[in-house]
Amino acid sequence: MKQVAPVEELLDKLFSTISPKLHQAASEAMQKVRWGQLQIGSGSWTGDKIAETARCWPGAMPGISVISNRASICHTDVNGYKEWYDFLVAAGTYEECWFRLPDLELHLKYLPGTVVALNGRILRHEVVEWEGGDRVCYAHWVRPTLLRALSVNFPSWVTQSEYV
Repeated sequence: MKQVAPVEELLDKLFSTISPKLHQAASEAMQKVRWGQLQIGSGSWTGDKIAETARCWPGAMPGISVISNRASICHTDVNGYKEWYDFLVAAGTYEECWFRLPDLELHLKYLPGTVVALNGRILRHEVVEWEGGDRVCYAHWVRPTLLRALSVNFPSWVTQSEYV
């Protein structure tokens, strides 16, 4: 976790800028997880071990998926929430790739080091192919089920007034 901390800290700053209310809610949820206020787990993966691991995590995003050397067909994220952002961090040794948003008729260059913030519940997105090496996507997300379980209020759409 120490090796990814600088990237996660930068992503956390982007998160707080792009979606301040969601960042605040996710931070509140992570604090509850970090300090053992979450009654989940069984067997060897108890709430205490989750809290211990979460205390080492540098950002507010409670969920992360790692997609390695895999294309993603055109899809929406059915577990997302219509008013929230997901953050995709591209990494690897590949040299050419396009992130496609068919609903917006956009093809964005998607090279290692790129961060995409999008509402994956609403916007269809895909990465069909890449060239020149290994490709990894670190998808960061917040799920409504976690906020419900921890009694954290659901933030709504980001408004212009939050940036003024």
